[in-house]
Amino acid sequence: MLPLGLLTAAQGHPMLVELKNGETLNGHLANCDNWMNLILKEVVQTSPEGDRFFRLPEVYIRGNNIKYLRIPEEIIEMVKEQQQNQPSNRNRGGHSHRGDRGDRGGRGGRGRGRGRGRAGPVSTSRKCLSSASLQKVGGIDPPKEDGSLGDGYNESVNQHPTPDQLDVNHKLGQDAGTSLKEEISGAENTRKRPPGVPKTLEHKPTSFLEQKLQELTTSAPRVLSTSQILRILIRDRHVRPEVRHYRALLRANSDAERGSPEVVRKLLAEMEASGFTLDSGTLHTALQAIAVHPDYLLRQEIVRTLRDRWLPLSPDGWHYVVAGLVREHQFELALDHIAHMERKDMPVEGWLHSMLVYYLCEFEEFDEVVRLMRSRVDQGYDMTTDLWLYVLDVASAAVHHESTRFVWDQMVELRYLYPSYGVCSNVLTVASRTGDTELAASVARFLTEADVPLSLEDYEKITEAHVISGNLYAGFEVLCEMHKAKIALESSSTAAILTYMIQSRTNPREAWSLLKKLKALKYEIPLRCALVVLEMCEHEAINDPFVVDDGLALYKQLYALCSEKADVSVYNSLISMCRRAKNTDAGMFVVKEMATLGVVPNATTFEHLIIMCLDAGNFESAYMYFQDLLARDASPSEEARAEIRDLCTGSSDQYAVQLRYHPQIRDALVGRQADNFDPTQVRAGLIKKVPSDSPPEYANRFRQGPRKTITKEERRAESKEKRKQKRRRLAIARAREEEGWEDYVPGGLIPEDQVKADANSPSS
Repeated sequence: MLPLGLLTAAQGHPMLVELKNGETLNGHLANCDNWMNLILKEVVQTSPEGDRFFRLPEVYIRGNNIKYLRIPEEIIEMVKEQQQNQPSNRNRGGHSHRGDRGDRGGRGGRGRGRGRGRAGPVSTSRKCLSSASLQKVGGIDPPKEDGSLGDGYNESVNQHPTPDQLDVNHKLGQDAGTSLKEEISGAENTRKRPPGVPKTLEHKPTSFLEQKLQELTTSAPRVLSTSQILRILIRDRHVRPEVRHYRALLRANSDAERGSPEVVRKLLAEMEASGFTLDSGTLHTALQAIAVHPDYLLRQEIVRTLRDRWLPLSPDGWHYVVAGLVREHQFELALDHIAHMERKDMPVEGWLHSMLVYYLCEFEEFDEVVRLMRSRVDQGYDMTTDLWLYVLDVASAAVHHESTRFVWDQMVELRYLYPSYGVCSNVLTVASRTGDTELAASVARFLTEADVPLSLEDYEKITEAHVISGNLYAGFEVLCEMHKAKIALESSSTAAILTYMIQSRTNPREAWSLLKKLKALKYEIPLRCALVVLEMCEHEAINDPFVVDDGLALYKQLYALCSEKADVSVYNSLISMCRRAKNTDAGMFVVKEMATLGVVPNATTFEHLIIMCLDAGNFESAYMYFQDLLARDASPSEEARAEIRDLCTGSSDQYAVQLRYHPQIRDALVGRQADNFDPTQVRAGLIKKVPSDSPPEYANRFRQGPRKTITKEERRAESKEKRKQKRRRLAIARAREEEGWEDYVPGGLIPEDQVKADANSPSS
């Protein structure tokens, strides 16, 4: 808990308060009581997440809600000095005075009076020069009661005022209600250091302080440091304020934390009212301050003043104007100003270029970022590695190919920059989405040189990059390299290949021949690569029933291609292919293969078999397969349930009714109980089913009505006709690919001499 005296001394100064709920309040302390209840003014409130900000004129804070406080260090030093000098001041007394702008009264001997004036914050960091001096020193009038600035210079600017001439209501760093006469009298008796001024600067010579002021405002402008020096010079040593002092305070307002455009405006107005001419240096200094704290109206007024006085805008002034536009998010105007600077052969400083790039990246304007950075490189300027890394990070996260590729080629490829694995993973994502195989290969080389092994996701992204570029062979080769690296392939590893083959309508036999070529190159073909070809057959089976023959033929070559044994996923794909093509005989062949090789079926296998039997009208076998599914403590998927219900709807077969109204199949909205049929005993072990006799007339019906019965010969004739049309389309496509087919003229095979003879004949 802070001492109450420390809080009392901090009145009128900036303070940061964090509440127990995580909110932060940054403002000026106006009042405090014995229970640590605070009143802050000119408050900026930040949400606990730090994503929302609110400006409040005044906030009352209960002491039991405060988590911690942060006050300026000079306040702590001031309180320490007061505690050290307190015994020597006890016998020097006075009377408490009524405060005009603060909560405390004047400072007496043994006690401390309390005023009842308005609790207005007196911020030493946000007042202009006359407010910083807050007294008639060197001819500057004090601020008025309402907080407005002084009216100008006194007529007798060469005479230093006496203590009786000082304004007793405005003293910087003191309590607002303290009598200035008593304070000066007490200071003469006790030699007490003025509050708010470091002890190290109090006894420095004036020339040193003047030089220190210029160095400070040039190198690192800070409002507090500048105000401290100006207090000593103007208030304590009665140095007449000059343009350099105003300019120093103007430049100090470029402080990112405590600067203010309102103070800049008031300082310029006070200089004009005091008779100072606003020269080019002063106006450019004001532009520097509002470049950090942008004020569009004030900036336009300054630029207009320069133009009216025929004063050119210096290169620094151009930079300050552009910086203000960038901070106001007026990027079009900022870019237009930069283009104008380039036309005037005015080089753009690195800090301005970097700031513009950072802001454009924040708004994801990566096309403009690439243009700016490419132009910067072409002009021979350097950029910081932090900027390069930041652009690479945000551009790759946003999957912007051009900017990502540019930064990678300029910095990472030449090993000037070493990004983290997370950034490299994002770059691989960009390469995979755009099919940039060169970028993917470069990232793989970089990770290999950095001794970072490629993960499953990295291999999958490289595969996707090759496939999107149209190189299916390279995609299979990457998967073989992945298998060689002892990384097991998953279903997601071949998803990009399957999508490409479906979109490009790749012939499964052509894809299989690519795997054979890799096998001839001593690659070990993983089972997943062969499975994705069978999945392609499964997809095409619904449109081309004859693809079942290709799928089974490729399956018979599986053991010659892959060293791994076929697992249940291979047979599930084959059974699904047969189901889509409505080829029950081929499906039973696959089932026998599973039983012979001892492959244990899973729930997906039984789902395919159930639906295939229902399509064929064999409800009994479908019901038996369903019982086998339940015996393995499995349940059908929601898609399978819906399809089973549709296929059993409209059928009066007892097994169809049992399937439809089984608790595992029926819809949750159906309240009808199943008929009391004797349940068939579950047959364990074999999955081979004996098909029933020819299906009844009402089998294979949809919900809307009966299906058209098609004989085996009619289905075969229909498939034959589809295949014939497909061969014709392929032949036409191959003919069009031949060079010169468009120039073909009928009769071109007739000998040329015969054509001439026919042309010269009398009949022609």
